[in-house]
Amino acid sequence: MKNIIFISIFLLSLVSIFSQDLELYHRYMGDRLIMPELPEDMNFSEFQILSRDIRLMDMAAGIALPGYMSFKSQESSAAYISIAVRSIGYAGSLFELYRYHNTTAVEFWANDFDRTVMFGTMGILLSSYIFDWLYGKTKLELKQEEIRYRYRHKILQINNF
Repeated sequence: MKNIIFISIFLLSLVSIFSQDLELYHRYMGDRLIMPELPEDMNFSEFQILSRDIRLMDMAAGIALPGYMSFKSQESSAAYISIAVRSIGYAGSLFELYRYHNTTAVEFWANDFDRTVMFGTMGILLSSYIFDWLYGKTKLELKQEEIRYRYRHKILQINNF
């Protein structure tokens, strides 16, 4: 039985070596916006925004790196707010970890203050992650639509020639 488990874990890890991205479906390069020629007045930051998308791997990175999604969508003020809020959550977690270390589990969960701070801290961490993910994804898609709308006539003219 141990050998079967070991072999199955080995085969699963071997398959994961060949994966390039943490994603549920395979993406082809043709899935992106195809623009053979770029409009002359498009700047590099607009081109960067058009070539970005938020995938499952970015969501996983957003757990470890506060503000990652907002930085990716070039919204630095929201990213710094997310970093500040998540830092408060981490400070609350460290405070509760220190308090839990000095007591037993029964004493810790019997104390109303500890329960309130623990659930508040978990709420802050989870809500800051969800806000960063949804805000970053929404802003990135909105910026991409604005750029496509701004250059729609020029892209059509380029493609007609």
